[in-house]
Amino acid sequence: MGCACLWAVPYERISAVTHPVYLVRHGQSEWNVLRLTQGQTSHPRLTSLGRRQAQRAASLIGEDLAGRPVTRILTSDLVRAVETAEVVSRALQAPVALDTRLREQHLGELEGRGYDETWAAGEAHDWSDPALPLAGGESLLEVHDRLGAVLAEVAEHDGGVTVLVSHGDAIRAAIARLTGVAPHEAPWVEVANGAVARVERAITWLG
Repeated sequence: MGCACLWAVPYERISAVTHPVYLVRHGQSEWNVLRLTQGQTSHPRLTSLGRRQAQRAASLIGEDLAGRPVTRILTSDLVRAVETAEVVSRALQAPVALDTRLREQHLGELEGRGYDETWAAGEAHDWSDPALPLAGGESLLEVHDRLGAVLAEVAEHDGGVTVLVSHGDAIRAAIARLTGVAPHEAPWVEVANGAVARVERAITWLG
């Protein structure tokens, strides 16, 4: 296949996918370097490392597909995701479309604040209630549901290969949805910048 698979997880809820779907986290952004909480803040751009990570993600997908073409790339409309999708698009020669449902979780008043402050707010949050918004932003359930809607539509797509470019918390929500786990009960999954997972009867991380 041209890549090493880190681990594979079977899923239950959206089992009708008969063609590969790839989940890609955007590359490193300027705010990742500054350790500032992004959420749905749109403007932070990719760093040079972030662009290399996006190129590597495209290479992993291309090697995994072994010559099979990508039909379409759907991406969050936030700049760091769009720039990642554009790199992947050029490498794989596939069209890009924006989908706001692939945005990161809206983190309310925490956006623009340092990681330490955000983590402290996270420790004080009641994670046992998935419908409780975080810092005036979105709840886990809201993210879980909108990512689920995208995945359901992709599952119904008539053939071809789809790449979804999104964000860390959003991808974790997608994985929870795919594995049939409530968002507040899902185990933590580390999703590094530029990480790629293939969804096709299982979730397989490439790298």
